[in-house]
Amino acid sequence: MKKIALFFCLACALFFSPIALAQSEKTVPAPDFTLKSLSGEEVSLSQHRGKYVLVNFWATWCGPCKMEMPSLETLYQRFKSKNFSLLAISNDMFGAKIVEPFIKAHGLSFPILLDQQLQASNKFGVVSLPTTFMIDPKGNIIGELRGAEDWASPDNLLYFENLLGN
Repeated sequence: MKKIALFFCLACALFFSPIALAQSEKTVPAPDFTLKSLSGEEVSLSQHRGKYVLVNFWATWCGPCKMEMPSLETLYQRFKSKNFSLLAISNDMFGAKIVEPFIKAHGLSFPILLDQQLQASNKFGVVSLPTTFMIDPKGNIIGELRGAEDWASPDNLLYFENLLGN
């Protein structure tokens, strides 16, 4: 009985991991969006075509979102010079005035986009935070993860190294 329970737990962990989801053969085109960055620049998902893009929906008031931010920064620093982009989309309704202090306090350097009207969130069908999507260079969603993740874990770093051809 213990072996069956252990197998079930391992199978669930693998099935729900971003690695397993990203390897899915079924692909769906990612909806394009255009949002403003903290600096006021308009950024579209389609501008990143040709790269793998990790799109992370989050908010400053979301505890699990806060927990994964340091590991997203590690992931970004490690792969930003590769064929990889990270777009963190804030769902905070007060926009830059609440997000900027949070970013500075946590030492985050990856691109932050503001989705106060939930335009992109609705297009992606986001119902909980954090929710993360992996987009391939052709613009297809190849993975989705609801909930926080340690993006700097050895397994995830190895996954991205293999994905990006390192």
